[in-house]
Amino acid sequence: MPESVFRLIATLLLMGASCFVQAGVLRLENGAVLPGELVSIGPKKLVWNADKIGNVSIEKSDVLSLQSDRKAPIELGQRSTEFKDCLLEVRKSQWSANCAKEQLHSLASSGLRVPPPATGSTGKFTTALDVDRGANPSDEITVNLKARWNRPGYRHNVYLDVDYEETDGETTDDDADANYQYDLLRDNGWFWFGRGRYYRDEFESLREVYAGGGGIGRDIKPAQDLAISLQAGPALMYYYFEDKDGQLEPGSSMMWTMTWQTHWHDVEVSHSGELGWVFAISDGYLFQSKTALTLPLYKGLVAELRLEYDRAGVSVGSNGDYDLEWVMALGYNW
Repeated sequence: MPESVFRLIATLLLMGASCFVQAGVLRLENGAVLPGELVSIGPKKLVWNADKIGNVSIEKSDVLSLQSDRKAPIELGQRSTEFKDCLLEVRKSQWSANCAKEQLHSLASSGLRVPPPATGSTGKFTTALDVDRGANPSDEITVNLKARWNRPGYRHNVYLDVDYEETDGETTDDDADANYQYDLLRDNGWFWFGRGRYYRDEFESLREVYAGGGGIGRDIKPAQDLAISLQAGPALMYYYFEDKDGQLEPGSSMMWTMTWQTHWHDVEVSHSGELGWVFAISDGYLFQSKTALTLPLYKGLVAELRLEYDRAGVSVGSNGDYDLEWVMALGYNW
């Protein structure tokens, strides 16, 4: 074999070998691409050995995607067990890890927590319109908005739900629920919150509520595609029952949310609920829950099927103490 041909083949083999040695790629939210390999991952940061740069420390919340063939140790917290020889992968900010079989259960129970992004916003807006021009003409519109703005160390949360209906020219349904919440983020998913709320239901026993309060909560990620949030605390409530004057009383509230991103056509299953009550009245409570299936259509467009249930503990006059409704809506998710 001629020496020139031999040198060419050897050069190509060395180039191919170097590609296999550094086969990992790290992509960040700001668009940066760093070839290299993973060294280790901690509770909030990872160490990446970038080509021609060396080891760099990167916030986990800045990682968009990660591919690495090198096994590395994973540390979930300062007091938690270190998981060795793990293969880590990130796709569209979704984290997954493959460790030794005896470690999988512990890793799933602890959760590979990724801090929320320091900045940015997420949310979902849906609306449903029902127009009936039969024997009993009616018009109904339902609007639902849930949005969150993340900032370093804190976040803003806004929620709005409106349902209005007219039948034969008369209002037959008129209810609204709006609140704003400020979260002060702490370590390990804990947060302090302050919240203001307005609630109205024209045709139920509990007509109107103004509430303000605060408390403590925690975000939990028991599995990669499952997120849970719990919070509770005291509140001061000013409320109206049907045919009764307004009353100002101390009370409390508890909220919970669950979101599961399934692998079946990217359908999302979610459930949220809230229980608020007044200390001075044994049955003075308001319970609300929403269970939804959200199906992505095109890019951010979604279709949603929801079951909504509200119940007040006190039944006054001829009006009922609960409301049950199925809603089919279209919307946008960002």
